[in-house]
Amino acid sequence: MDAIVLVGGLGTRLRPLTWHRHKSLVPVVNRPAIDYLFDWLGRSGFERVVLALGLQNEDLATAYEGARPAGLDLVFVRERQRLESGGAIRHAVHEAGVEGRFTVVNGDVFIDFDFAACLDRHIEAQADLTLALHPVSEPWHFGVAAVDSASLVTGFVEKPARGAEPTNLVNAGVWIFEPGLVDEIPLGAVRVEDTLFPSLVARRRKVLGYEFGGIWADIGTPARYLELNTALLDRSSDGAFAEGVEVAPTATVTRSSLGTGSRVGEGATVGDSIAWERVEIGEGAEVQGSILANDVRIGAGAHLAGAVVGAGASVGPGVTLPPGASIEPGAHV
Repeated sequence: MDAIVLVGGLGTRLRPLTWHRHKSLVPVVNRPAIDYLFDWLGRSGFERVVLALGLQNEDLATAYEGARPAGLDLVFVRERQRLESGGAIRHAVHEAGVEGRFTVVNGDVFIDFDFAACLDRHIEAQADLTLALHPVSEPWHFGVAAVDSASLVTGFVEKPARGAEPTNLVNAGVWIFEPGLVDEIPLGAVRVEDTLFPSLVARRRKVLGYEFGGIWADIGTPARYLELNTALLDRSSDGAFAEGVEVAPTATVTRSSLGTGSRVGEGATVGDSIAWERVEIGEGAEVQGSILANDVRIGAGAHLAGAVVGAGASVGPGVTLPPGASIEPGAHV
């Protein structure tokens, strides 16, 4: 069975981090985020993955050109215009010659569950479509699915009012399609989440909701991206420091990942943060809950809390950024 990975988005919610890097390539514990997805697809028994590339996604294609991550055969399908999820699925199926049952995965999620068990339930239920669902603590931030006692989806509520949500189960971005569904996707640039899925439910077609536990993350925003990085660091300390990282003896680094060639000066404190490649953090600086893109410079004695700093930007010595500051690439503060 083929997997179609939707990677056509522009990563607007992750800006300024994604002005110069595809959102699927942002590092999570010093690996491109999409590498974890490839690992899961390989463990789940897939052999061929179709990457549905959108406009301005050539950096992602270049990064994996000729590669076989996790032993997967990659097929690149490029959009010539904005297609949204529905159009992208239809285009990928036709261009890559996808036949039979297939799976669609959003490219900006982290998932780790037993796909074989999910597929068995799909087949057992004779479902037309299966949606992987994950319980969350704050469902009012997401679209949730209501299910009946047989785990069949009965409806969807987008960002329900707090306390009024029918369930805490959110669409986790993994969908099993029976082949005939492609022809039921409306023409044009449409989202299947807004068109096909509710239409199937309204027509009482079998849409199975498969609930799974474990770690799941949508890395579409800086906060969620940082949460995933921290969760993986808590699970394993491997990869916290990449090759060539220098941390001064009197510096303190906790629950943070530092990319290749990064340096932390004497007396500096870094906590719950992500630093990409070649980041320099000066003496006595304090960086908490922040994301620093590649080639960022933090001056001696600077203070950052909850900041997102774009590639090549610099924060001067002694500067204290306001909490939650967002700095554009190349800027100097």
